[in-house]
Formats: sequence, C-alpha cells, structure tokens
Amino acid sequence: MTGISLHDALRRWPLMGVAPEDSEDLRLKKVVLTITATSIALLALFWGGLYIHHGYPLSGAIPLGYSVISFSSILYFFRAKRFAFFCTSQQLLILLLPFLLMWSLGGFANGSVVMIWAVFAPLAALFFIDLKAATRWMLAFLVLLALSALLDRTFAAHARPMPPGLNTVYFLLNLGCGFILIAVMLHYFVKDRQSAYAKLQQSEVHIRELMLTDPLTGVANRRHLDARLTMEMSRQERYGPPLSVILTDIDWFKHVNDTYGHTVGDTVLKTFADHLASSLRTSDFVARYGGEEFVLLLPNTTIEEAIALAERIREATRRIRFAQADLHLTASFGVTLARPGETMAEVLSRADEAMYQSKSRGRDRVSMLAR
Repeated sequence: MTGISLHDALRRWPLMGVAPEDSEDLRLKKVVLTITATSIALLALFWGGLYIHHGYPLSGAIPLGYSVISFSSILYFFRAKRFAFFCTSQQLLILLLPFLLMWSLGGFANGSVVMIWAVFAPLAALFFIDLKAATRWMLAFLVLLALSALLDRTFAAHARPMPPGLNTVYFLLNLGCGFILIAVMLHYFVKDRQSAYAKLQQSEVHIRELMLTDPLTGVANRRHLDARLTMEMSRQERYGPPLSVILTDIDWFKHVNDTYGHTVGDTVLKTFADHLASSLRTSDFVARYGGEEFVLLLPNTTIEEAIALAERIREATRRIRFAQADLHLTASFGVTLARPGETMAEVLSRADEAMYQSKSRGRDRVSMLAR
C-alpha cells in the first residue's frame, strides 16, 4: 500500500474487530494479527492437502484441524471483540501446531522443517502484548522443544521416513512462507511506529510553536521573549558583544479600535508585526510584549545602529496603507543597551522609559536611554 498506513486503510472495515474508540496502536495490532492469523490458516489448508497428497493423512489432518479452529477464533473475535482472548488463542494454536505436526511426522528428522512457525508465538506476544508475555511464550516453546528431544526416538520409531528431496522442498517452502509473514509483520509495525513517531514529533513542534507564538500577529509571545532575552543577555555577559533592545508602541491604537472596530485593530496589529519582522536580520528577534507593544532584540548591535534601525522602521511605518483611506499609522520607539549583569526586568524597564519619553514628546519618534 503506497502513501497510506495499514490501519488507516482498514480504519472502517467492520470485519477486523476494530472499534471506533480504539487507539491507533490498538487498531494496528488488531488488523495485523487478523491478517497474520488468516494467512497462516490459509497456508495450513495448503499444507494439510499437501501432506495428505504425499501419503501422510494424520499429518495432513493436523493443519486442516488447525485451520478450522483458527478461522473459528477469528470469527469469534469479529463478533465478541475480545482481543486479549484472540491473541492468546492464536498464540496457543500457532505454538502447538508445529509441535503436533513434527511429532506426527516422526520427530526432528522429518518435522523440523515446520518449527519456524512456532517462533510466531513469542514473536506475536512481543508485537501485540509486551516483553514479559513474549518471554513466557518463549519458555513454553523451549519446554516443548526439550520434550520433543526426549521423545524423539519414540516418535521416529512409529513414522515413515520422508524422502530427502521432499523434505528439502518442504523446508524451503516453510522457510520462505514463514519469513515472508514475519517480514510483513515487521514492515507494518516498524513503518507505522516510524509514522507515529514522526507525527508525534510534528505535534510536539506544533505545540511548542503554539506555546511560543502570539496567535494574532504570528510573532513570538511574551513567554518566548523572556526565554530569548535571558539567553541573549547570558551570551552578552559571557562573550561581551553589545545587545540593543527596542520597545515600540503603536500610537493612538485605542482610537483605531474605537473608530474602526476591533477587526481593523487586529489587522493593524498583524500588519505592524509583519512590518517589524521584515525589517530585521535573521539573527534579530521580535515579540509581542503586550497589547500594541512589541520588543525587538538586536544581538551584536550598538545603540547607534539600533537607533538608526528604529528610525528606518518609524519612517516606513508612516508609509503603511490600509483599506481605510483615512487610517494612518505611526509608532513610538524606545531604545536602550543591555548592561552586563543586570536583570531582564531592568533592561525592559529602561526601554519602556525611553519609549515613554517618545510618547510624552509628541509620539512618532525615537528616544534613547543608554544608562
């Protein structure tokens, strides 16, 4: 299946025992186990007919009986939705089938070719339950293996030897079919685990972005600003490059809201935030400080360079146009330089004081407060 996971493709197939409230992981387990059990039951029909055809009626009856019981278990699971019982019954069947078949063929000499199927019991427990369950099923496998070794001569004494060529063909067929089914199980589990992990990473990134981004303007929020300013001030204190900070506020923003409505006010905020972001270098940082106030962090920037940048932004702000022809935008700016050893609150307070000077002197201007 290309471009779509197995559990997505079979999400609404009612014959898979899948319930609407199932998690993605449980849905995948149900679908893969159902397909695996069905495939083994169909193969058992083939093997049963093959053994009977070659003169081993008892050996042929065992896989045929297995198929009937396995299909009954699958149908019961579809009706009762008892996945735990379904897992246990299928693991028990697939563990016993190879041993019963091996014993009927005369022990290891003829029947070792079918033992690859017994590995499905602990393997299924590992995939569908947990490591402890897989360990228990592996111990059961080893116990039956030891019992088979003890009784091997007894089984061999009552069996008709299988022709060497036929034994080799059976071995290759069992090996090929078994590994194909194991590969299918691994493929879908690994593929879907990788897909789930990638989705989880994407979700984490998205959540992190939501936590650090102002939803209206799309620039960083106050939480992100605090973290970034702390980092930049630590870098400044360690390495000594200048760190300039600009606090800017849209002039008469309350008048914009009162005159044009909050929808237009939101548009003004978004437009101004985009204008600020487009005016900065990739190393700079802009965040919404609160309301109509924004903070710009300028690493490796002297206060003279910061003042020049604030003036360019201020001039460009006056040229911003909106659908409302009589709506004109201006902003006031306060510029300061972070001092090594001071707190984040002290830096922002000084930038706020510089901006207040711009407001008190008529707005639409840049003020600087370095000390």
